[in-house]
Amino acid sequence: MILKRKRIGLVAAAVLTMLNAAQAESPFPSRPITLIVPFAAGGPNDVMSRIVSEHMARKLGQPIIVENIAGAGGTTGSTRVAKSAPDGYTLVSGHVGTHAASVALYPNLRYDPMVDFTPIGLVAETPILVVVRRDLAADSMASFIAIAKARGPDLTLGHAGVGSISHISCLLFTSVIGFKPVEVPYRGSALAMTDLIAGRSDFSCGLLGDVLPFLGDNNLRFLTVSAPARVPQLPDTPTAREAGLPQFVASSWFALYLPKGAPDAIRDRFSDALRAALDDDGVRRRLEQVGLILPPPDQRGPEPLKRRMTEEIARWQDIVKTAQIRLDQ
Repeated sequence: MILKRKRIGLVAAAVLTMLNAAQAESPFPSRPITLIVPFAAGGPNDVMSRIVSEHMARKLGQPIIVENIAGAGGTTGSTRVAKSAPDGYTLVSGHVGTHAASVALYPNLRYDPMVDFTPIGLVAETPILVVVRRDLAADSMASFIAIAKARGPDLTLGHAGVGSISHISCLLFTSVIGFKPVEVPYRGSALAMTDLIAGRSDFSCGLLGDVLPFLGDNNLRFLTVSAPARVPQLPDTPTAREAGLPQFVASSWFALYLPKGAPDAIRDRFSDALRAALDDDGVRRRLEQVGLILPPPDQRGPEPLKRRMTEEIARWQDIVKTAQIRLDQ
């Protein structure tokens, strides 16, 4: 009887070993994937993530479920992914704020963007527009600068939340001009733009996608765009260089990341799926419709993203130091 029980035990152990081996060797992915968007639903990061992940899911053969975890300029959701298991089933849609400017903005940041993540690749980029309320006596950057010099501390800056791209871009903008306005943070860019139209704030820095819904309604003035060339949607709006502010070089880039330690094979599966999405004409058109610009092929993939992050972290450290600002998480 004892021998029989021992034999049964050995057989059971062998079967369990075979099952575990089969599971370990099953192709990735074998179940749904979670994509953390560290901002509220409906914002540019969220819209971009849903467009791209829809195509990537078809390529990967498993659903990608978008989960919004907002807070602390996107660092709350990013922290969650940094602490997640590197098994490929959790990733984050980061941007210049969460994975570059955050290093300088948050002295107690709970992750290192260069260490605690496995880069997948750059997804898209969009320029920043300086926008003022229609009844502000500023129809050009020169006239706005004159107002800022005269009564800068009285001007009200409405932005999409502390640590948002809208916020940090205007930190750069106001530091270049040399004034500190009253800041009014909102829970998202749409609310900031709505109150700007209503006259409850004086100016804002918004992504191109943030202002597209308001084109043609004659409720806002667009003073400058931080792009190398004028954008087709606003052909009469000068670039920052044309407006006399060559130092105002800012854009929002979006990228996908896995936690650190993710196997190269899994990273490459995601990177290939992202490339396929960006090569798709339908995806490209949908991203361009919301004001996003796709990176050229030589700027896609993990290595170009690492180089971009290194450059941007150093640049934003200088910007934040000049602006003399620190944020609490």
